[in-house]
Amino acid sequence: MPPKNKLLAFIILSFTIITLFNACDSDDVGNTLYTFTDKMLGEELVTDTTLSEFNKLISMTGLSGFVNSYGNMTCFAPDNDAMRSFYEAKGKTKLEDFTADSLKLMAYDHLINGAVIKFVNFNEGRLFNQTMSERYIAINFDGTETYVNKNSKITLKDIVVHNGVIHKIDRVLDPERSGIAETISKDSTFSLFYEALVVTGMVDSLLRTEDENYVMTKGYAEELENALITTISSERHAPYSRKYGYTVLMESNNTYKKHGIENLDDLRAYAASVYDVVYPQDAHIKEETSRENSLNRFVSYHLINKELSYTKFIKDYDTQHMWKTIDLYEYIEPMCSNTLIEVKIDRMSGEHNLFNHLPETGEAIRLVDFDKDAENGVYHEIDGILVYSKAVENELSSKRLRFDFASFFPELTNNNMRGRLSDDKALYRNALPPGYLDRFKCTEQTVLCYSSANDKLMNYMGDEFFIVVKNAKLYDFDVITPPVPAGTYEVRFGYQSNGRRGVAQFYVDGYPCGVPVNLNNNGSDIDIGYEKPNPANANDPNGFENDKAMRNKGYMKGPGSFKAINPSWYSGNSARENGSNLRKILGTFIFDKAGNHVITVRGLSGGQFQIDFVEFVPTSYIEREDIY
Repeated sequence: MPPKNKLLAFIILSFTIITLFNACDSDDVGNTLYTFTDKMLGEELVTDTTLSEFNKLISMTGLSGFVNSYGNMTCFAPDNDAMRSFYEAKGKTKLEDFTADSLKLMAYDHLINGAVIKFVNFNEGRLFNQTMSERYIAINFDGTETYVNKNSKITLKDIVVHNGVIHKIDRVLDPERSGIAETISKDSTFSLFYEALVVTGMVDSLLRTEDENYVMTKGYAEELENALITTISSERHAPYSRKYGYTVLMESNNTYKKHGIENLDDLRAYAASVYDVVYPQDAHIKEETSRENSLNRFVSYHLINKELSYTKFIKDYDTQHMWKTIDLYEYIEPMCSNTLIEVKIDRMSGEHNLFNHLPETGEAIRLVDFDKDAENGVYHEIDGILVYSKAVENELSSKRLRFDFASFFPELTNNNMRGRLSDDKALYRNALPPGYLDRFKCTEQTVLCYSSANDKLMNYMGDEFFIVVKNAKLYDFDVITPPVPAGTYEVRFGYQSNGRRGVAQFYVDGYPCGVPVNLNNNGSDIDIGYEKPNPANANDPNGFENDKAMRNKGYMKGPGSFKAINPSWYSGNSARENGSNLRKILGTFIFDKAGNHVITVRGLSGGQFQIDFVEFVPTSYIEREDIY
């Protein structure tokens, strides 16, 4: 091409690109207005004079290079008025009056690295990605306004820059730096509950922040991550920290008053009226620091060793894998021994976060004020008195209890692994070393893989757990389940066969569960006998007769309540219609008291072990059990 023609082509191309960029300015995509500027985030902060104080903060903390670098980031930028109001609230007049460490923390509180989070991606509750100060951003909607961390209003959203997005806010983000126990002590709304928290000694159960003995080197991380390389494309991450977290569900003083509870003695009497009925053998225990005392049980039932924000109770696990016509349940183990809290999504009403719903009466506990943040946890106000009553115990002991395997382990929640948004990209795999999960005991050669939800997976709640063993060793592990009420149960586990699972012997509480199981076998294997439900089959259009035949061999189809969003790996409208998605019946067991149980798996041949969920089903319920 002659030089003149090359120049003309370059001018036309440049004009086209400029036109395209201009067309993006203040565009409307999905009803969300945004402004696009072809600048780096740092350049936009310099240009926007209303953000000059925040830009000065970025400069003083040495972050100018970072915000002008390539990558993905989200910035919640307080305007100048917000910055000056913050100085005044802290007894300062300018940025120079703060220490270098506090300035760095302030800057980090407003930056999320590794993610571009536009307004269209906001949902009520916490964002999944943490800030650079390792704190969460909570989003709240109030009419037409959107707030960050309850009180900072977004005044201009979606300023899209080359390396991220900026949301302007009218108040500096200043997350609570105290632990959850101290934070609650300063909130007069819950003074009576806090008094009970102290006298029972349970306040001391909320103090840990991070496991200081946990060490992860770069070399060990790479070793763990490499152990998870398979033929499937994946992004692998070993955790560099092991944090603790807590959730406290609390009744306000006003809620107590509505129930005639004015002081600690009234609360003692109320606790005794519930727990002395459930545990009559312990009614004589008056020492309130005893875990069997009624007041201690009352308080402990409100405490959870997982950091569960508004959406982490159940909503984040209600991925598009789940059929939205089938009620969804999550079971949480509180600090009150051998009890559960049920959380429900009711499809008929559209409600989520229904706690201990009793179908016969319609009673349930709900959140009324949520996501009150602390350094090592979060607390929520509830609208009624939360108890593990005889009615709750009876409800839980008369239904199928299905536990997503990830729900066994607080570490997955406290270290921000469980609850990622499902997508169609490479699998996001967390490579966990032996000892990372308290309730999972295994050999030193074991690597645990927790895969976050992915559109291509056909798993309950979209996520997956599998175990590999290095150096051609065999898997051998014990896992402690959440507690279940006393009763006679059929115990099952859900999994997917893919030809790489190996052969294993199962045990429940030390008792062998029949003969070894070949987990490589697809459902069509003669030893399993799966047949896909077929409406054209006049003799068995729904597959119910085949269900009976499979049960006689110790197997069940997968549940009909979830599917693969992207069917490229797994076909069928639900797991029930896919022959590799199976439930293995481990056996029938009599549990004479409520408690946790131990499932042991010993590999007898090489391969990886995969598990999706565990079911405890009262034998009295089996005849009326649905297919979901």
